[in-house]
Amino acid sequence: MTFARTTLSDHVVREIIAEIKQRQLRAGDEIPAEGELAERHGVNRLVVREAIRTLVARGVLASSQGKRATVATPSPAVLAQILEFRLSQKSMDLRDLLDTRRVLEGELAQRAAACVAAGEGTVAEASEALDTMRGAVGDRDAFIAGDLAFHQAVANLARSEVFSFLLAAMNGVLLDARRASYEGREQRGTGQDATIEGHQRILDAIASGDGAAAAEAMTGHLAETSHDLGLP
Repeated sequence: MTFARTTLSDHVVREIIAEIKQRQLRAGDEIPAEGELAERHGVNRLVVREAIRTLVARGVLASSQGKRATVATPSPAVLAQILEFRLSQKSMDLRDLLDTRRVLEGELAQRAAACVAAGEGTVAEASEALDTMRGAVGDRDAFIAGDLAFHQAVANLARSEVFSFLLAAMNGVLLDARRASYEGREQRGTGQDATIEGHQRILDAIASGDGAAAAEAMTGHLAETSHDLGLP
């Protein structure tokens, strides 16, 4: 072969991904051993190891010393890292991310309400998260943990794996924004009552199966969050 080494590694990466798809391998399933992959693709083991390291970094594979690499459970952390890097490089800003979250979560709230209306789920998980928030007033980190759990519960109820994955990635990136929003309300002396009331409106609309009201309540709540951060 006349490929450069980096191109050889990229080639093996593509072939491993293709094999995972073709064999319909699931999380925890082993891929072939390094020696077998090297022989199959006409490369040395160093190239195979480089390809595996690349796939581990992407969250496609999991690897441990002395064992074959296995297919990993897809993690939103990989996407979160990309978003964080773009924010740090100023190739996207916080306003972009919050606008995206507003659109995404408005749709999730509407879908969650539709699932409730169809008898396909309940708001029990979201209600429990809201109770956690109420009991955590004065404890920033516990309050934010409840907040995250509430929004993830809405996503779970909406039954969209892709949207849930995207939201989980964005939640990690926006953690500092949530902290800033919390501290801003505390400094202004408004406390967390408005936040809890906003979540209650979302919960009530979803519980009633009113998709339009749920979307409106969610986007209104997230608009208030942007305002807390001084964004238009």
